[in-house]
Amino acid sequence: MDPDESHRGFRIQKEGGVRMKDCALKCIIPAPVSVKISGTGSFPLRELKKVHAPANLTRFGTEAQEMLSGFGIAAAAGPGSGSELRFALDPSLGAESWRMQVDKDGIALSGGDEAGVFYALQALTQVVAAASCDGPLTASVEYGIVQDSPRFSWRGFMLDPARHFQSVKTVKRVIRMMAAHRLNVLHWHLTDNQGWRYGTGIVTEKASRNTLTGGSYSKADLQEIAAFAKKYYVAVVPEIDVPGHSRGLIQAYPELACDPADPGSELCLGRAETLPFLKRIFGELMEIFPDSRYIHFGGDEAEMKHWEKCPRCLAAMKEHGFKNLRELENHFMRELTHFAVEKGRTPIVWGTGTPFPEDTVVQAWLDIREPAKHIANGNRCIMSVHTSYYFDYPADLSEPHESWMFALPAESVYMADPYVIWESDWKGALLGPEACLWTECVPEWRIIQKILPRLGAYAETAWSRPENKDWHDFLRRREKLRAAGYEDYLRSLE
Repeated sequence: MDPDESHRGFRIQKEGGVRMKDCALKCIIPAPVSVKISGTGSFPLRELKKVHAPANLTRFGTEAQEMLSGFGIAAAAGPGSGSELRFALDPSLGAESWRMQVDKDGIALSGGDEAGVFYALQALTQVVAAASCDGPLTASVEYGIVQDSPRFSWRGFMLDPARHFQSVKTVKRVIRMMAAHRLNVLHWHLTDNQGWRYGTGIVTEKASRNTLTGGSYSKADLQEIAAFAKKYYVAVVPEIDVPGHSRGLIQAYPELACDPADPGSELCLGRAETLPFLKRIFGELMEIFPDSRYIHFGGDEAEMKHWEKCPRCLAAMKEHGFKNLRELENHFMRELTHFAVEKGRTPIVWGTGTPFPEDTVVQAWLDIREPAKHIANGNRCIMSVHTSYYFDYPADLSEPHESWMFALPAESVYMADPYVIWESDWKGALLGPEACLWTECVPEWRIIQKILPRLGAYAETAWSRPENKDWHDFLRRREKLRAAGYEDYLRSLE
């Protein structure tokens, strides 16, 4: 067999002329909890004749057949008498957990729920790719058992279409890459100063015009993305960023600014119509995303210079008995988060240094110590500190970047622990990490370039336990999969 033969997105090749004879079960990214090799033999993949999935898991059987056919393995659907790929649900494994067993009878995949079965299939895709690195005809997988479960329930990735718009197709590609790495939350930053991409009933298309790129998502687009993400076990968390970062909205509705003649980027906190208007927008958003348990309200980096000159804001501050405008801003955000709770949703805000009710999740981004004060206040947190999780920062300084950015290579992403050194203090209160791709400097055509080199490293930080992580072993696994064409396969996903 030609070592450079291509199979449906997988490019089988030899790495620098050296055959990479690694155990295929030990090439999974992110690293599983346990891999036990029996040492008694291996199963030849060419002997896999059947794919058996019960009625409630038929989808996974079909996807497995398609994946295997990409390696020249023609496995028919239905039960067999050995030499088969079997799917099963096993609730005792726990949510999102999975198990893979390879023996003389074939391969068995089981999951604690459907998401777990899906993750087992993603791991099997990597195993088959690694085993086929020297050619599908000689591919075999060692007898053994892989057991796995996630470290964090929140394994997020934030995508910013507000600055540079991304098409529905690109968003779907990102979701597929996330799912292949067992990431399960897409935080969708739909609005900012440069654009308002939520072009539905209440907000007119004027809000989607900006100085970078045009474009907005229709209600049908948003619903399509939500349904697509659900299929791949990714929850969508929509964000409308207020009261700062709101120039995109103010361009369409200047009457929401303190001074329409000099609007700035902040909504007026003193206008009686501001909060009801936003509640209608967020209410509509919740209807479009009925399965989203969380709603993100933004809340960061609001400047006070327009509020300080606004008679309405100053009067509202005095009326409520607040000492300063930051207290008025906090009151404004509390009104919105309370609205979300009344609607049965959990509100999320960016960390601003001010306290929020215990039912609000705070996303920390400024400093690794930031979660401590919010957790002490009773809040749950998401770790997105920019020094470890901002993917708009260049992986290498040779990439285009802003002068204030520093290099964030894959190794730095990999070495960052969401708990830092406070696991015993934060356990249960830290939902998990979230990598963020802001797009002031990232046009749509660069999105995949910015994500892929570091996504595997981040996924291992989000999924795997520290005792199962090793940077040099990660490099070995990554290079093995690259040699098998797995990264090319990821780029081909739609």
